[in-house]
Amino acid sequence: MHLTILVRTKFERKMNKVTKDHPQMPVNKVGANSRKMLIIGISMVLTACVGPVKKLPQETDISVPEQWQIEPGNKDAPAADSQDVKTVENGWLESFDDAELNKYVQKALDHNPDLLASASRLKQAIEQVTISGAGLWPSAQLSGSKSRTEVTGISGGVGVINGVAVGTGTEGVNTSTTTTVNASLGITWEADIWGKLTNRKRSAAYNAKSQAELFKAARLSLVANVSRAWYNLVTNKLQLDLAHQRLDSFKRTANLIDENYKRGLRSALDVYLSRTDVQVQVSALANARFSYLQSLRAFKALLGEYPDTSLEFEAELPVMTNVVPAGLPAELLTRRPDVRASQLAYKSQVANAKASHKDRFPSISFSGSIGDSRNSIDQLFDNDNLVKSFVYNLAAPVFQAGAFKSREMQAVYQAEASFAALVKTTLTAFQEVEDTLSQETSLRDQHTAIKKAVKFAQGGLDLALDRYQSGIENYTTVLESQRRLYDSMRNEINLRNALVQNRVGIHLALGGDFNSLTDDDSTKIKHLPSAASEK
Repeated sequence: MHLTILVRTKFERKMNKVTKDHPQMPVNKVGANSRKMLIIGISMVLTACVGPVKKLPQETDISVPEQWQIEPGNKDAPAADSQDVKTVENGWLESFDDAELNKYVQKALDHNPDLLASASRLKQAIEQVTISGAGLWPSAQLSGSKSRTEVTGISGGVGVINGVAVGTGTEGVNTSTTTTVNASLGITWEADIWGKLTNRKRSAAYNAKSQAELFKAARLSLVANVSRAWYNLVTNKLQLDLAHQRLDSFKRTANLIDENYKRGLRSALDVYLSRTDVQVQVSALANARFSYLQSLRAFKALLGEYPDTSLEFEAELPVMTNVVPAGLPAELLTRRPDVRASQLAYKSQVANAKASHKDRFPSISFSGSIGDSRNSIDQLFDNDNLVKSFVYNLAAPVFQAGAFKSREMQAVYQAEASFAALVKTTLTAFQEVEDTLSQETSLRDQHTAIKKAVKFAQGGLDLALDRYQSGIENYTTVLESQRRLYDSMRNEINLRNALVQNRVGIHLALGGDFNSLTDDDSTKIKHLPSAASEK
């Protein structure tokens, strides 16, 4: 239903003059009061038909412990030393003391396509705030036109107007040209009496802030992924070097057995076994080389470069000796950018649901225009003889077959889904911290044990070789000792890498910034819109 009240300015001036000269005829005053009462009455009736928006939860109902649980399933387990009471520190990238890694991280921040896409999405969200807020302001449109009419006449009484002859005559011809210039300025504005336009702008502002947090999370994830890919590459290079070393060792053993066989000191079986082991190691070397090249290409692609295999570097894994301050569990909700992004996304959906609810309320808009028509452009708007109009418009939905109600409920359900996503993101964040902290202890225990295993395996191989040379042990014992040694060495390298990977995971899970310079402009998103408190 639309109720439109049109008031023309010139007509109102005439009526005001009449009522001034004849007080017994208060037409304009009576008409204005009637209009006001009609608008207020209709608004109250229509607004009373719309119920309040469905109440949505304000915050997640998750019971958070006072300290991180180091041992899974053991609620009475104390925190590891006093590290959990310390605030999470920024600058974790510096703790690896790896200049090469720092260089590659900066490359990725400058050229990674996923990060560039995230930055573009953030810029789009910021522009959307301006678009959503434009409805709060009046809009103006200027239009103009120019027309030209030619009139040709014959002095003897015959005239031609627009190509049509009028009258008769054969004397002289006269032509006149008339130019008309029209211009008008129109202004429209909708009064935000219920705050729905403000709600939509607020929704866009929260969404922009959410995208800003997602951009920060993308930066942290990128740095973490570059660090992980780098140390995976280093690990595969160490494994490739170990595969070369292992092949050389088996070749030396096979050559020794061949010499002893030629002298009649060893059997042909030992020769076959040793040569078999050499070929097995050749195959293992080819697999290690492929794993190394594959990780190198993945690393190059992460930097935004062509995935070739040209990279020279010293393969060395850092030793993790320091303990990471983990802070308190409650602090995670305000520190992790992905959790903050989910919180802001939910606020955006709540604001959108409120705006959808207010779409069912009456709306009041105003439009006006001023126009003029002259013979030339420089004469436009040069006096008060202008055509003016002003329109009040009250519109309220009466019957839309339930469309407005369904749109409101759709927005509410979207908000509920966003809240469920917030709960999931929060629980996942807690789980990641608990898992990485627990795994740190487990990996340290495993690494300590495997280092001892390497030491014992080396001693066992040395003894097996001596006893084999003395004829006390057979070649099978030597072969088994070699396998145990190199398997232990391979596992030790993998565990060192696992410790580094998990350390990166701890920093990422805790939400600490990789850069210690907290005022670094590269970590800030400037000119973000503000989101006022909810109505």
